[in-house]
Amino acid sequence: MRRPLTLWPLVFCLLFLAFGGLYGGIAMLTDPTGGSLSLSEALPLLPVPNYILPGIFLLVVMGIFPLLLAVALIVRHNWPSIDSLFQWSKHYWAWTLTLVLVAITAIWLAYEGWLIGFFPITNVTAVVGLLILLFALTPGVRKFYTT
Repeated sequence: MRRPLTLWPLVFCLLFLAFGGLYGGIAMLTDPTGGSLSLSEALPLLPVPNYILPGIFLLVVMGIFPLLLAVALIVRHNWPSIDSLFQWSKHYWAWTLTLVLVAITAIWLAYEGWLIGFFPITNVTAVVGLLILLFALTPGVRKFYTT
């Protein structure tokens, strides 16, 4: 079966999210005060003493994870052990985890907005998350990843 056309904007959005997560995560880990991202004034509003934990989250969950999902959606490699974990969804594991990533992103942004307010990058990330959801749920992509 041929890859649907709407798969490519989905992959682009995942890569956009990944590079943003990698950038933000690395910046927070190299400067835990948040000064390099102009976030030092928001630090007292957070329940953490520095940006190390948020940096790790951004690096892993918003950076590496969507990067791996983008590759997996393109390659569509079958791993029996992972496939068996996601039999319940009746979809390819990377497609299912893409929807999980959207939920995690929404929760992260809502929590961030509640704690420190919304920044322009928050709005961009929210739009990218919404686009990921919309492209993942298009009939062509959904059918392509149905098992």
